[in-house]
Amino acid sequence: MKVDLWLANMDQLPDEDGSYLSEEEQVRIARFVHEKYQKHFIKRRSILRRLLSSYLSIKPNEIIIQQTELGKPYVKNEGTKIFISTSHSKNYVLYGFSWEAELGVDIEFLDAEIEAELISNHFFCNEEISLIRSSKGKRKSEAFFRLWCIKEAFIKMKGKGLTYPLDQVLVKNAMDNPSLEIPLEIGSQEILRYSVKYSGWSGNFGIGVVVEGDELELDFKIYE
Repeated sequence: MKVDLWLANMDQLPDEDGSYLSEEEQVRIARFVHEKYQKHFIKRRSILRRLLSSYLSIKPNEIIIQQTELGKPYVKNEGTKIFISTSHSKNYVLYGFSWEAELGVDIEFLDAEIEAELISNHFFCNEEISLIRSSKGKRKSEAFFRLWCIKEAFIKMKGKGLTYPLDQVLVKNAMDNPSLEIPLEIGSQEILRYSVKYSGWSGNFGIGVVVEGDELELDFKIYE
């Protein structure tokens, strides 16, 4: 399964006027107290509409973007079927697109000062906690973010938000060739497996991708 990943650096792109955005998006803009966050939201959504326009051959302002109750975006235009996922951290925004199946993407700033053990004790499985505890120095924070990005990408794919218990999302072989094992139901012994990729491709940021498919192939692109 192929996934296109687009990475945009908000600090290197001009401001947008919001002319592509829907009435619902305009309402959301007004909820941001600070002008900086308003501008970032306008920019993120304008870029998303431009990218979708290039895939769907629909004008950016005519694309109908809706979201589930927990915030997972989807395109509702009749006759379209493209799967999308977005994530942002600091000044970067990540967009994922696939024609084939649902996907989730996550980008996180790799903060070397993260309280990896403390956070993992609350959210991770025993096997994952052991990995972090046994890791030293920079490898400890790297292990944490590999696990966190993949878990976040999974719940973004499912549209569950943090309502899904992260300790039920088991990342195997996180430091080498990660895979994901999820119980069919909470507490079930039957396991579902998903295709996973992790990349530190963007320098100080980690990227996790999870899909409902096999043989995940990523195509990285820079939005300019």
